[in-house]
Amino acid sequence: MDLSLIIFAALALFLSYRLFNVLGTRGGHEPDEADRPILRPVPTADEIEANAAPAQSNLTPVEKLPLWAKEAREHVADFEPKPFLEGAKAAYEMVVEAYASGDLGDVRGFVAPDVIHSFEVAIDGRQQAGQKVDFTFVGAEQPEVMTVVRESEHLSAEVRFRSEQVRAVRNEAGEVVEGNPEQVVTVVDTWTFTRPIDTNDPNWTLVATSAA
Repeated sequence: MDLSLIIFAALALFLSYRLFNVLGTRGGHEPDEADRPILRPVPTADEIEANAAPAQSNLTPVEKLPLWAKEAREHVADFEPKPFLEGAKAAYEMVVEAYASGDLGDVRGFVAPDVIHSFEVAIDGRQQAGQKVDFTFVGAEQPEVMTVVRESEHLSAEVRFRSEQVRAVRNEAGEVVEGNPEQVVTVVDTWTFTRPIDTNDPNWTLVATSAA
């Protein structure tokens, strides 16, 4: 065999071997499989809208509202019955205790002036007669809303309260002239609260009281 052919064959075999080694391995600049970017299809506008999460709302669905709360929601878009009932119950206890103690300072902000005046007249009458009230607020049930109506630019809610109280009126000599300091009695009151319709202030004002 020609020596030159043997040399060319050996050279071709050597070059083929080196080329296989180069193409069959990664160079130092190539990322590992875990580092390679993952290509994903770009979603269409319809797909984005279909996969979008629904907007969250803190409002109670209308179908779950009691009738009086639905009436309130018609005039006050963000009205919620639970905070209203909790606020009414807290206001009731505060006002009853303030009236019994004769100190109305903490409740003037959410009681109408004419109601405050009627409380003051009664308190002055007790003081002039030398009377003192022994009072304990035991507890109250969940208030019951009787009606909710719109009156001009105000929303009016009539609320009934049922509470357990211990109360007694003593004269100057300390003698009980009314009530019983050792007896828990059930007291039922109906109060009326109002608030302007076009306002961001969620507070209600006590405008009338009556006892059952």
